[in-house]
Amino acid sequence: MAVLVYPGFSEFEVTVALTLLNRRYQVVNVGLSREPVRGEGGLLVQPERSLDDVRSEEFAAILVPGAADMAVLADQPALSALLRGAHARGALLGAVCGGPFALGQAGVLDGVPYTVTFTAEQRAVLGVFPEGTFEFRDVVRSENVITAQGHAFVEFGLAVAEALGAVVNVEGARTFYRGHGNPALNAQIMTS
Repeated sequence: MAVLVYPGFSEFEVTVALTLLNRRYQVVNVGLSREPVRGEGGLLVQPERSLDDVRSEEFAAILVPGAADMAVLADQPALSALLRGAHARGALLGAVCGGPFALGQAGVLDGVPYTVTFTAEQRAVLGVFPEGTFEFRDVVRSENVITAQGHAFVEFGLAVAEALGAVVNVEGARTFYRGHGNPALNAQIMTS
């Protein structure tokens, strides 16, 4: 499974998903290039692979976090090709906050219910979002596409992990990540 890392990406938006998935899947950081990138919170990340040396067939899922400025993902044909290929073969695509911009640019959102943390005006200016299938909800799942508002990163992570079979007790995980659980609950939440 892959997570896209790029300059200014919002690290926190994928923390829950990655924590739950890392026990079951090998998580690969894929960058626009192999150059280190600094996330929105200041975390310096070294991409393991670049878009130029990955194929969609390699991944069961691809996650795209948002960023304060999504312009860095504009006009990235290799990213669009990767997402289109993964979507066509049924891999899970997860995008949170502004991350659905990449899905829209790739044409993956055509006819697919989705959400994104942009206003109607911003969506219109960006020109990649089909307005007829936008839903203002925290998380929207449509077949192999999961999108979420940025503030719903916990629910996003849980939805992705559940879709990929990485949690056995979703309600227990939800309780834990909302701060009402304890470390002993961890064994009941995750698969080995």
